[in-house]
Amino acid sequence: MIEESFLKSNFVGRDGLLWWVGQVAPEKAQGDQINGGGWGNRVKVRIMGYHPHSLEELPDEDLPWAQILLPSTAGSGKGGRATSVKLSPGDNVMGFFMDGEDAQLPVIFGILGSSRYAPVQDYAGPFQPYTGFTSKIEKANVLFTKGESNEMNASTNESPRLLPPETVNKLKSTLKREIKGASSKLGQTITFAGGPPEGAINEISNELENVVSDIKASGLTGSALKGRLDSAASEMMSSATKLSGMMTKNLVDNGLVGQIQGGLDKAYKVKYAAELASTGSDAKAKVAGAAVQASFIPAIEGLEAAIPCVGQKILGSLKDTIKGLLSKIAENVKNFVKCVAQQFVGGIMNGIIGGLTKGFSGLLGGGIGDLLGGFDIGGFLRGGAKKLMNLSNVFKCNNKQEYDFGIKEWVVGKGPKNAIDIGVDAILDLANAADQLSGGIVGGIQNLSIATGSLGMFDFLNPSVSVPGNKSSLGDCYAGPPTKCGGLKVEIFGGGGAGAIAKGILGSIVNDGAGSTGSIIGIDLLSGGIGYKSPPFIEITDDCKQGYGASARSEIDLDEDSPTYGQITDIYIVTQGENYPVPEPELESKPPYVVDHVVVVKPGIGYTSTDSFTDNDGNTYKPYIDNSGRIVRLSPPDPEKFNVKNVEQLPKIKILSETGSGAILKPSLKPRPEYQGEIKEVIDCIS
Repeated sequence: MIEESFLKSNFVGRDGLLWWVGQVAPEKAQGDQINGGGWGNRVKVRIMGYHPHSLEELPDEDLPWAQILLPSTAGSGKGGRATSVKLSPGDNVMGFFMDGEDAQLPVIFGILGSSRYAPVQDYAGPFQPYTGFTSKIEKANVLFTKGESNEMNASTNESPRLLPPETVNKLKSTLKREIKGASSKLGQTITFAGGPPEGAINEISNELENVVSDIKASGLTGSALKGRLDSAASEMMSSATKLSGMMTKNLVDNGLVGQIQGGLDKAYKVKYAAELASTGSDAKAKVAGAAVQASFIPAIEGLEAAIPCVGQKILGSLKDTIKGLLSKIAENVKNFVKCVAQQFVGGIMNGIIGGLTKGFSGLLGGGIGDLLGGFDIGGFLRGGAKKLMNLSNVFKCNNKQEYDFGIKEWVVGKGPKNAIDIGVDAILDLANAADQLSGGIVGGIQNLSIATGSLGMFDFLNPSVSVPGNKSSLGDCYAGPPTKCGGLKVEIFGGGGAGAIAKGILGSIVNDGAGSTGSIIGIDLLSGGIGYKSPPFIEITDDCKQGYGASARSEIDLDEDSPTYGQITDIYIVTQGENYPVPEPELESKPPYVVDHVVVVKPGIGYTSTDSFTDNDGNTYKPYIDNSGRIVRLSPPDPEKFNVKNVEQLPKIKILSETGSGAILKPSLKPRPEYQGEIKEVIDCIS
């Protein structure tokens, strides 16, 4: 053997392979090498049998550098081809010595995976297992996994779920094991820019929903809760500032200006008539009338100069008002619902109305008061949404908007959301009603506060709002946990049309009876609606926000000569999701479903009529192919003639073709028609 030769070259490849097992040294010994300031691909390694266990005999800092041998698929960096090395302190590695028995030039060629039973404590000493996290790669900041094992096991480094934190917590409770979420921002609602005041109101409503969701999912308390409420208040202030500006502008432009102009006209006419009767001179009467109007100019200029100050005073107290409202939301609301959003925005509007009433009351005395003739500021601002809505025209650009495709909100990690229409009129009605319940003191000049109820007696100010059956003078507003689950909803929105109705079809049922869950295996389109210019968006939800992952797409008829022009023709499932609650009545009365037709999403190319098209229940489909080998239509077996199986899971079509490729086919389900029996033979008795 060459290894036994007395003529050692100590050169790799000449004297055989001298291999070793070792452990990557801790972060402190590596210096900048593993934190972005290193040279080459190398780490310090303590090698078993060559290096002592004692740090006194050989400190970690004095260990040799081991070069890392990369696989040919990783790239060397030449030509821009490179893959980062993924070694961490504490890793157990294998390698060889490039200089043979001199053992000064170690090279790492592999790594031993860590098991879930390996300790992950901080570094204690040589050859003892310890964590691979460092000052730069902290456990708290790792997005995808916080574990430190790599085994042939389903639970090893399980990928995080792209789900909202609230849903992740529900899964943890249901599955009785650790589930990771990819981000705390998943499930948060983002509001796109919209015309005032709806845009500002929707922004406040969505941030309120995000706050309730965060509190519910993370159980925020103490400083964490305070920080989240402060953040929300700052976010809402931007929208509330828009509302305050709009309401101030509405009061000035559509209220005070008209009243002052009317008062000036009246003063002129009264003085003109009196002077004309006294002197008989039209010229003198006009001069006298103009002089009376001119006498009001200083007061009007003073009012104009004071308006910005009123706005600033309102904004100065508005953030505290929002914080106070949010604190009550955190105390009493357990589930976000539309009525709470309406009342919350109503509280903010009451704060603005009270501030405007208080701010202008001191400015409208004397001469201005004579011109206004008893103008009621609070009454004007509470007069309904129409005046406020008219302001939106002021802020619109002159560009012609041909279609409104209706996408106002987006859920992070999910997609478009059908915006909740909480309604300006409904909000003002609630604000007015809450004001009346508090004795009408919002319009007074005393300090407004949550404690005194001077912002209005809203339901969410009391813990009873989360008690089932809660009722008040404002209506039935219950903001507690859902009392029952179910109620699958298919929302259709956008696309410029309206009127489409669809129903979700549940399948892949898990557990019969109470607590049953399922996936969405189809959408039954009940009405195609009218007027769609583009395919609308589809949102699938349930009352308990328990199900997740289902998505669907729609198709519309764009043929102007077709009787279904502008209608939705199909809705097909893209992903079926899971964990959607199945109501017990639906388990008992759920009709059987079969494949009614197949949506050809993409026709592909190169297919022939002899190709095989089957589904996961073994049904055979008949293809209709054009001259280019594109699939024009795919017909399922007729359930009236063939006794096909009921569809219980999302049907998938398998294509066997030697030449075709690229087709995407989505089966569409309908309730099963009555089976008539298979036709064996047709006999013509007449001829």
